[in-house]
Amino acid sequence: MSTLNASLADLQSLFLRLAPVPGVSLQERLIANAIAALLKPAGITVIEDAAGTTLGGDAGNLICLPPHFDPAQPAMMLTAHLDTVESTAALTPVVHPDRITSGGDTILGGDCRLGLTVLCDLLLQSARGTAPLKNFFVLFTVAEEIGLLGAREFDASQYNISFAYVFDSSRRPGIYIKECVGLHLFDAAFHGKAAHAGVAPEEGINAIALAAAAIANVPFGRIDDDMTANIGAIRGGHATNVVPDLVTVEGEVRSFSPDRIREQMGIIERRMREGMNGVGTLSFSTRVDFEPYVLMDGMSFLTDLERALRTCGLTPNPIRYSGGSDANMYNAKGIKAVNLGTGAQKPHTKEEFFLLEDILAVAKIAYSLVEKS
Repeated sequence: MSTLNASLADLQSLFLRLAPVPGVSLQERLIANAIAALLKPAGITVIEDAAGTTLGGDAGNLICLPPHFDPAQPAMMLTAHLDTVESTAALTPVVHPDRITSGGDTILGGDCRLGLTVLCDLLLQSARGTAPLKNFFVLFTVAEEIGLLGAREFDASQYNISFAYVFDSSRRPGIYIKECVGLHLFDAAFHGKAAHAGVAPEEGINAIALAAAAIANVPFGRIDDDMTANIGAIRGGHATNVVPDLVTVEGEVRSFSPDRIREQMGIIERRMREGMNGVGTLSFSTRVDFEPYVLMDGMSFLTDLERALRTCGLTPNPIRYSGGSDANMYNAKGIKAVNLGTGAQKPHTKEEFFLLEDILAVAKIAYSLVEKS
């Protein structure tokens, strides 16, 4: 077992300290300050990059280097994100005998404050401990919830990274994301013709009707075991007495194969045009939100992970998953990365919670990953 000391009382106290600090995407200044104030007095070097400036936010990614870190040697990166999907400023955490929840008025922020807690605890322990440790550092990213933007902006070139462990999955400890979907977005603009709805409706082309016919002609939802597609936003029209001339539609396609995503995008555009029956015009564009990743059996860092899980009394459980994380961005950059289950369950809802046994297990996993055997 790890010789680093996993204390549930310390982890719980640290989570309760960090969770109520607000830090929605691109407004992470307060949580970034709180982490720097926690780590710097312990001898952790905290470097803030320029991602905040580049992205139009108020804080950058935090690169946290323990005292033993050697930039000349290959390094392991452990990472979580600073931002929450909604503010936790009004959070009232409730400690139950077996779990921590919010008071029900806000999200708990376990995504990803549980990951922040465990990795801050790891850094503090590594700074004051005597256990021989592998060469590692911790990265806390900004703007993960709105497209993995902080991870995209992170310059990994000066840190000699061999691989990365991401502490951000809502699945329970022992589970890790071996295969993860990619997500591409589409924007469809339906152009009709404006007219007075009461005086001369026959002179108009109703863009809402165009969009409705087009959407009805496209399959959405679960396309098959490997793919989903969705329309998430529709905007158009401004008054009941005007035939609307423009409707915009935003949607997504997820799959484990980039080629299949692009193929499905072509199907969506073609079926939309067919549904319009030659009336009006359609502008259709796509863009990449994040690419999929598939990790191969036998990769050394996965072998190390499974060994650490077993050391902690857990059964390794690799899965396929349909939700993205910073691990997708690191893999796209050429850094092999895997997302680990932390047990922050029902994320992005007011029913979010985690079990006390899970935060303790995740801490033990982190310790086992960085300790030399």
